[in-house]
Amino acid sequence: MNKLLLSFIFCFLSVSCAYTQDFLADRYTAGKTFEKPEVLREYDFTSTDSVPIKLSTLETLSTRDKTLHDAQEIQLVVTSDAYYKDRLIVKKGDAVSAKIETVIPSGMNGIPYYIYIGEFKFKNLDSSKLLCHYSKGGVNRMYWVLPLKWALTFLPPTGSLTNFIKGGHARITPKDTITVHYFPNWK
Repeated sequence: MNKLLLSFIFCFLSVSCAYTQDFLADRYTAGKTFEKPEVLREYDFTSTDSVPIKLSTLETLSTRDKTLHDAQEIQLVVTSDAYYKDRLIVKKGDAVSAKIETVIPSGMNGIPYYIYIGEFKFKNLDSSKLLCHYSKGGVNRMYWVLPLKWALTFLPPTGSLTNFIKGGHARITPKDTITVHYFPNWK
């Protein structure tokens, strides 16, 4: 009897939700025209020739530093010469500017901090020909926190205490190699 009642309630709710969704979609989109999104047609991505450019930061970036924020301008330096078909593309020691795109704080259950760097700007390279995003995370503690959480679940409040364990801080040092790929044949 209970299964029959639950099946009836589930079917009724499913049909009513579907009807409500269709009603709202028709109401808010009626009479509106939508344009197709722009397609990047001028780019020719058939060439896969790329030049890896190795960079490093001038100072240590850490999420422990409270002044670190999104859209912060940072300076990098090229650590080795980059060539394409025996032609020098970027010289060792050249200065490069970039921005910290996002700083993601650590979360519950051991999720670590993350730093994302992007918008690399070279003096003599076209930025539309760069494939450049770099990210680094802190220590991921989820691999031991989540099993601990499930092991303690049989005691109701103790499993929830693992929510307060945070992940590690992210840190980018001048010893870290940041690789940016330059595609000289992209148009």
